[in-house]
Amino acid sequence: MNNKIISILVLSSFFVSNASLLAFDLSKVGGDVEVGFKVKDYEEAGASRNFRESNVALTLKPNKSKSLAFKFGFADRVFNESKESNRKEQSREMSEFYIENMYIWGKLMFRPEIGMRYTDFHNDEMKLDSAKEYRFYPKFTYTFNRNWSLYSRGFISYTELKDSYVSKDWATGNIKSESRYGYKHRLEGGARYTFNRKHALSVALADDTSGVNKFDYDVDGTQVRFRYHYSPTRNLKLVPFFFWGVDGERVSTSNKKTEVKRDMLGVNTHYKIKKDLELIGKLNYEWRDDDNENGGNGNKDHWFYSAGIKYSF
Repeated sequence: MNNKIISILVLSSFFVSNASLLAFDLSKVGGDVEVGFKVKDYEEAGASRNFRESNVALTLKPNKSKSLAFKFGFADRVFNESKESNRKEQSREMSEFYIENMYIWGKLMFRPEIGMRYTDFHNDEMKLDSAKEYRFYPKFTYTFNRNWSLYSRGFISYTELKDSYVSKDWATGNIKSESRYGYKHRLEGGARYTFNRKHALSVALADDTSGVNKFDYDVDGTQVRFRYHYSPTRNLKLVPFFFWGVDGERVSTSNKKTEVKRDMLGVNTHYKIKKDLELIGKLNYEWRDDDNENGGNGNKDHWFYSAGIKYSF
């Protein structure tokens, strides 16, 4: 018998015998869909700059009573810069996919998440083509009692950044591209004290580092983060926060060091219109003080806004 026919028969018998495993029970499927936007406005190097981003995210649970979840996200971000009569525009598209599960051992809840983010650059001033980040989120919560708990959030990743233009062979016209590789993490660990149903306070230490990025700097930053969790009603949650930069440094390929201090003040808002529909908002102001050995290169103050609506099913 023809090998191709045999292969088809074997594959068909596999699907028939395992149909019950592969089929989804739509009545058990759960998840949520979130649609939103982000805006950042700031002044830098004598220019007015901003970005506008629209985004959508989908979480799917094959069984809503279980913790296994598949997450998909897409965002389209456009950067604008205006300086006197000069105006530039750049854009990037970001796609991501993650798998998340949850494990509970006594008072410890471990919720690992693993996946990838892909960024496609357009008209980038540094001639970037694309970036891949393979991310792992080692999230956990350890609950001592009804008041005290410890937690972690953030990710570690391996990054590949591709430059679309490194050099050109003028004889053939061929463009040489190149990739840079490096380690990156944004991690936060802290403690939370819950006073009662309405009030809680959390304090955390956050560390941010990147060995490969758009400007090819080595970047390190540390913040102490304070959050106050206030729920005046069961449908509304307000989280004002203050992030205090205690250390930060940027080192260029020429080994030039720049000290960077970043502080942030803002508020997160969650409001449930009804059981399956929620409004999410964020507003913050960030001020930066960048100093180097030559006396400083200016402050960069940022306004950031975001809003979204999430439907759960």
